[in-house]
Amino acid sequence: MTKAPDEFERPKPITKAERDARKAFRQVDATKAMTEREQAQRAFNENRERLRTERIARETVRGPMFYPAPELPDDTPIDKVRFTTRIRTAVTAAGWKTVGEIREASDAMLLSLQDLGKGSVAHLRETLGLPSEAGVRPRAPKAKGK
Repeated sequence: MTKAPDEFERPKPITKAERDARKAFRQVDATKAMTEREQAQRAFNENRERLRTERIARETVRGPMFYPAPELPDDTPIDKVRFTTRIRTAVTAAGWKTVGEIREASDAMLLSLQDLGKGSVAHLRETLGLPSEAGVRPRAPKAKGK
């Protein structure tokens, strides 16, 4: 016998034993989930501390890293300055070794480097404290919602 679409079968009422069993399983599952989360948190924190220790050890061997600033001496090696990856790659590909070589370069020279655009050149000029020679300015941010 088939049922009409509006007919439905009422669920069987569960017994007290089934209810107690479901409650016990939920408690076991919750305890297991909390334990797994605590283990994952512990592993994450241990890994973060290990990586931090390794980074500090690397930095002590290599010496301190500097943020690009107008106060940096011209003889500061480029590999000791925290430039963005794009800028670091472009200036090292050009064969430059010091901050002074970047400061001496014209905007046209910087713009001719592969993967270095107006925004990167403007950022370099701003962080190293040099006015732009060719009037290179970063693009204005786009208005949100338009």
